[in-house]
Amino acid sequence: MNEINKNDKPLNIFLVCPMGDKQSGHYIHDSFVRMGHRVAFLDWRQRVQEKGVPVMNEEVISAIKELNPDLTIIIKGLGITGETIKKIKEFHKKPVVGWIFDVTLGGTYVKDVAPYVEFIKELDTFYTMDNSAVPELKELGVNAKWLTEGYFLPAHKEQVINSVQRRNYGADIVFLGSVGSIHTNRTSMLKRIYDEGFNLKIYGNVEFPEGEEPEWVKECHSGFSAINDMHSLCCVSSKIVLGIDGWPDRSKAWSARMYRTMAPNGFYLTTHTKDIEEHFKLGEHLDTYKDEDELIEKIIYWLSNDEEREKVAKAGQELILNEYGFEHRLQNMVDDAKL
Repeated sequence: MNEINKNDKPLNIFLVCPMGDKQSGHYIHDSFVRMGHRVAFLDWRQRVQEKGVPVMNEEVISAIKELNPDLTIIIKGLGITGETIKKIKEFHKKPVVGWIFDVTLGGTYVKDVAPYVEFIKELDTFYTMDNSAVPELKELGVNAKWLTEGYFLPAHKEQVINSVQRRNYGADIVFLGSVGSIHTNRTSMLKRIYDEGFNLKIYGNVEFPEGEEPEWVKECHSGFSAINDMHSLCCVSSKIVLGIDGWPDRSKAWSARMYRTMAPNGFYLTTHTKDIEEHFKLGEHLDTYKDEDELIEKIIYWLSNDEEREKVAKAGQELILNEYGFEHRLQNMVDDAKL
């Protein structure tokens, strides 16, 4: 793994971020700690649920007054207003930035969600995993930059597994994500794989209306969602880890599932996303498909070529470990803030 440049002194970081899913928020928090910084956090989603949006906004302001952090990072930040950031700027002269891991909010592209745009316009920098959104947001007055997620090594490390684990958690094809009525593209792809007779296993939430879960989903579903160590275990136990991204025409808007699969040495076959070739060599680090027919062709090919598939997985792992960690991403933020 490439070394991260350490600051001369520890920074005080304030993270305003949902922490309930035990994933990205914790990865960011713990990565900063691993980098030698001090971190305080406020879970804005939890505060909204417990106290409401106005109280949450006041608590963000109060926390920054109390902490006077060197850098404040707001992840997604739904409900935080532009007025809140303006109030913070009146007394706090250090960087306040935002980062979103979604292309849309409630199905609407970020640039078209007016209250959210008013909020992110006030930030010093707004990072998005959707590279197509950068010019769109700049036209609206947002200082936008592309920044993708990454792996977190303690959670996504390679594991040594035995035959029992491989049998219990692996499959020829595994999908680690939610399926259901709101994920129609996922459901269609997975149904096609099932109908073709492949050995398929699904880990994730099942989101069909009560009583409408298809029999094939019941047959393939593991019964639980796999995150962190369990996610890595499922990846290394399976021959193909499937990615199904919802925005193939948006530049570099691929799922964080990519890093969480490849870091522990999983073979990743995913939707072809615009500009993916700028970062990965197809057939050397991972592979992609553009439609269901090509997906089936690629599955047949990679299941028939074990040695080549394992070679690709290893090369992908090496690339990810060298360049795509959360610590790399956070150092980018620190460097941009000139701290």
